[in-house]
Amino acid sequence: MELYESVNTPTEKLNIPLSWHDDWELLYFKKGQYRLTLNMQEYDIDDECICFVNRGVIHKLESLDQNGIEYSLRFDLNKLRFREDDLIDEKLLKPLAEGELCFLDRAGVSEFGFTQVLHAVSELIRRFRDFGEQQDSETPTSRRYVLKGIADELLLRGKLLSIIALIDACGMLRDEEITEADRQVKVIKDAIVYIQEHYKDKIYIRDLSSLSDLNEQYFIRFFGSVTGAPPLDYINRYRVEQASRLLRETDSKAYDIAKECGFHNIGNFIKIFRAVTGLTPHKYRKAYGRDDGEEE
Repeated sequence: MELYESVNTPTEKLNIPLSWHDDWELLYFKKGQYRLTLNMQEYDIDDECICFVNRGVIHKLESLDQNGIEYSLRFDLNKLRFREDDLIDEKLLKPLAEGELCFLDRAGVSEFGFTQVLHAVSELIRRFRDFGEQQDSETPTSRRYVLKGIADELLLRGKLLSIIALIDACGMLRDEEITEADRQVKVIKDAIVYIQEHYKDKIYIRDLSSLSDLNEQYFIRFFGSVTGAPPLDYINRYRVEQASRLLRETDSKAYDIAKECGFHNIGNFIKIFRAVTGLTPHKYRKAYGRDDGEEE
């Protein structure tokens, strides 16, 4: 269990790209304007509220101003469960963990019980900030807090269980339903997983569209509308992301890294890498990794 605190600066704003994970996530928007996308549903947030990202939900988050303050708590519901013959586990925690029940996407000040839930969430955040160890975060605008003690872990689990109890009591849970949006999200997930598993190889649009039996042109338009980038651009950005990691963490030659990441032409690799990062591979390595003395 870990807490991320995001505070915008004049030069940096929170921008979480399209992703999904196997944990559940509680988002508390304390201040500022944000745009949150959950599956195919887009929410404009301009008031204090709490949002939930259920396990496996594809999501994206963007801050729209310089005054944003946001907290994110990721947790594994299975670690909160009791023994199988327990009534609470059977009626509440098990259905949540297995996806039969879901948290509501959003709860705002007008929701019944919001004040009580917010108070409990604020206490949990305060525990992290007062006693947590601050660690490096993947996001420049965020601070990451971790509590490592057994007593702290027990307190956190107890507080999270009390939050879930309040959410249930206030009617902030819903039955899971398979919708057309869920089927559309599966198309995107399948395509992204395929890209992540085959980025070293040649990838054709027909490979991606055939995963869902969609027409290639329709797939291109649909993929771009959800991810914000056409499939080819998305593939190249993912390849550059992997190449950037290798440039930072290894001494491998740029030419070998290009081949390792699916670029079979060094000139094309340099061109695309510079378009995405603003730097050539050589300058990127010099700035962020190990300099091997290569000239580009």
